[in-house]
Amino acid sequence: MTTRPGITVAAHSAGPVRSAEHIALMVTRRCNMTCSHCSVESSPHAEGVQPNEQELLTVVRQAAAAGVTSIQFTGGEPMMRQKLVLRLMREAQRLGVRSAMATNGFWGRTPAAATRHLRALIKAGLTRLTVSYDRYHAEFQGPEPAVNIVAAARRFSFPVNVNITRAAGEQGLDGIVKPFEGMPTAHLRFYDVQPVGAAARTIADDDWRGETSGFCNACGNPAITDDGRVMACNGPSYFTPAGHPLNVGSLRERPLADLLAAHRDDPVLDTIRTFGPERLREELARLPGFETFPFRDHYRGMCELCLHVTSRPEAVAALRERLSDSRATAERFAMARLIADQRRAGGLSRQIVNAEGAARLFHRAINSPTAMWNAESARILGRADLDWQQQAETLTACGLSRPLLPLLDDAEFNRWAPKFFTDRIREAALRDGLRELVQWEALRRINTELVALRGRGVLLKGAAILAMADGKGPIRAAGDIDIVVDASIAVPLRQRLLGQGFTGDPQAGRSGPHHLAAVSWRGVPVEIHTRIMPGCWGLPEAEMLAQARPLTNPEFSALTTLSPEGMLLHVATHATTHLFSHGAKAGWDIEYLLRSAAANCDWQQLTRWAEACHVPRAFWAPARVLAEELDLPIPAAFLAAAPADRRQRQLEMIARRRLFGPAETVFDMNPLSRNAVFLMLHDGMTRRIGYLLWLLGPEASQSRRAARGHASSQRLAALPGHLREALIQYRQYRTALVARD
Repeated sequence: MTTRPGITVAAHSAGPVRSAEHIALMVTRRCNMTCSHCSVESSPHAEGVQPNEQELLTVVRQAAAAGVTSIQFTGGEPMMRQKLVLRLMREAQRLGVRSAMATNGFWGRTPAAATRHLRALIKAGLTRLTVSYDRYHAEFQGPEPAVNIVAAARRFSFPVNVNITRAAGEQGLDGIVKPFEGMPTAHLRFYDVQPVGAAARTIADDDWRGETSGFCNACGNPAITDDGRVMACNGPSYFTPAGHPLNVGSLRERPLADLLAAHRDDPVLDTIRTFGPERLREELARLPGFETFPFRDHYRGMCELCLHVTSRPEAVAALRERLSDSRATAERFAMARLIADQRRAGGLSRQIVNAEGAARLFHRAINSPTAMWNAESARILGRADLDWQQQAETLTACGLSRPLLPLLDDAEFNRWAPKFFTDRIREAALRDGLRELVQWEALRRINTELVALRGRGVLLKGAAILAMADGKGPIRAAGDIDIVVDASIAVPLRQRLLGQGFTGDPQAGRSGPHHLAAVSWRGVPVEIHTRIMPGCWGLPEAEMLAQARPLTNPEFSALTTLSPEGMLLHVATHATTHLFSHGAKAGWDIEYLLRSAAANCDWQQLTRWAEACHVPRAFWAPARVLAEELDLPIPAAFLAAAPADRRQRQLEMIARRRLFGPAETVFDMNPLSRNAVFLMLHDGMTRRIGYLLWLLGPEASQSRRAARGHASSQRLAALPGHLREALIQYRQYRTALVARD
């Protein structure tokens, strides 16, 4: 060993030692920024000698030998040593270890630079990337580098975590998150600033949110510092001295595998990562001799509580003895297994939290406000990776802003929700209210023209629910107005509406196989249908339309809606046509219909209609997933009529992955992946060949021509990109199947 002050690695201990699966490795403490919240006080002039390449390569190799499966390269700013980082990642890749990186993204100053560097990192083995951007980083660079990196990542179908550190009641978050709006590869994560490092001196007293509950995920991933110490976590424990429980030891004195094992086996650290520092406080308060321990009434954050308790050697010694008994050890083991099982099942994954977890929470908030607050609600709202921007986009796109307004006045909810989220929901609710006034006027005018034509129209989806509303409860906002009329009056109705002030191209024909080109009334699109859905889905439309019901509102004498059975069939199947999109909207519509007409729903008839469709699974897949995840009041006996084979389970897995994700339009979807799923929905070779023939026929050609007017992604030039994306999506699907089975 040398006596150099960088990383000096002791010889590897003999024999395998089970250790942490994930570690952080600080490539440098230097950074091109001097952020006022930095836990390790990085700067361009940070003191200390940087570890050299050989030292870092030795750490990577010893980590692989110790059973580490993933290394996150951190700093400081690791990309200040870019060539070295690439070499370390390549070595990790050679050894079968995944690479991750946390960066401020300065290297993405231009789109070309972002693409070039990201391509090199992915080729070297990068599997996860985190870019930090918040008001602290904004003092040194704007959002452009991070935005360029996220945009480049979309070319590689490579998600990017965007870490946003926030203070209590921070007012400027809207400007921080706005640049990432509409970027599907940007996964926003919100962390509370912690009173460690520079932040302990520079952050104002009123800026701490003071949350101390929950287990500490950071303590599950030991970190190796630039000077060769193994720490309990990456960052907050950096300045703890030798002998402190958060400072596990030095690589100058012990092999990495031994230090990782010490990190794993310390009962104090194990308690922090399974129950959190609050449990240390509870245990210490019960120990004789510590009745007067100077606990504070309020801590600025979880890290401050942790450091306060663990900085007292006598308290640590007593806690180690207490937490080493068989009862405490068994309890920690059980909790660790529970956390691991939830992670494997997806219960603690970012995807689950931001999809069905959040959808269930907000659905419950609308329909059962008194039952909203439970352990799951607090767990979801308290997650750093609950992407509040994604939730705002999804909820507003699904028209759920007004039903959510009462939640925004809840003090418990506002402990977690950032102001930009509540502001966006309120603004969208106002827009939806104004839009509804326009929709009512459009419906009156449509009704007038139908009366003149001696015809009738059947309203669909949100427009039907709007016309049915009795004012006794909130309804979701409808985006457009869809109405089915007899084919003989479709064109005359459109022409009459244009003559009454509606806007649109008088010469336009059909924009889809089942409807004419839309017209608009003061910005509200109106689609005149001659069928409920394209013929390839094979709904029993004649029966559904024959059972249409009149509206009670005398202003709408020529307007009707489908029966509850018809509306339920249409809502679920329509979600499938968009490849299981807008699940929050579909779930709310089903809930509303069942609560307003549950006693009158003929479940046997709905079963017959579903089975009469060309593609019954197009109804059953979303219906079963929505019922399960949102706890919809659908009888279990009815759902038992759905297919129960392996393909149905696979389709439900796809539906669950997509129904509650970011709102997406049909023009955003990969057409190859979409049609592959549609083929899965069809039973038997005859039906599948029939669908392929339909794709080549005039109805589908008409849809494609209309799509080319909406999105360049539908053009032939986009085919190579579609092929690459479809291949990546297929691999993700196969991986998900293996994990599920």
